[in-house]
Amino acid sequence: MSDGLWANIHAKRKRIKAGSGEKMRTPGSKGAPTDEAIARSQKTSKKKSPVSVATVGMLEKRGLTTPVMTPAWTRKEGQNPKGGLNAKGRASAKAQGSNLKAPVKSGTNPRRVSFACRFAGMKGPMKDKNGKPTRKALALKAWGFGSEEAARSFCQKHKKS
Repeated sequence: MSDGLWANIHAKRKRIKAGSGEKMRTPGSKGAPTDEAIARSQKTSKKKSPVSVATVGMLEKRGLTTPVMTPAWTRKEGQNPKGGLNAKGRASAKAQGSNLKAPVKSGTNPRRVSFACRFAGMKGPMKDKNGKPTRKALALKAWGFGSEEAARSFCQKHKKS
C-alpha cells in the first residue's frame, strides 16, 4: 500500500529540489491529483501539522478548506512585539484551556509578585547575538521590571513565605 497523496507530493518535491529534472504537474493536467483526491486525503490525514502559506494558497485556489493551523499563541501573530502575548494570543490559549490574563505593570498584585519570583531565577540572556532584547527581557519589561535584579528584589520584598 502506498504512503498516500501528500507523501507522494512531498517525495516528488524533494526529488525536484535535489535536481531530478522532474516538474510538478499543473492542476487539471493528466496525472495531476484531482480536487476530490486532495479533499479525500485531507479527511484521512492522521496528524494535523502546521501548514505552509504555499499549501494554504494552493488549497484556497482550488476552493478547498484549509487544514487546521497551529494556535495563534505559538505564532508571531499572537505574540506582542513588546513581550508576552497580545489579545489574540491570549484568546487562542484560552481556547485550549489556559486562563491567561494581561500583565500587571505596577503595584503588588499577587500575579505580579509570582511573575517576578519565576523570572528572577530564569536562565538565559537578556539580549540576543544581534543586540536585540530576547523574549525574556521583553516579558520582564511588559511586567514593569527593567532587569532580573529588579524582579528579584521585588520578589524578595513582597513574597509571602
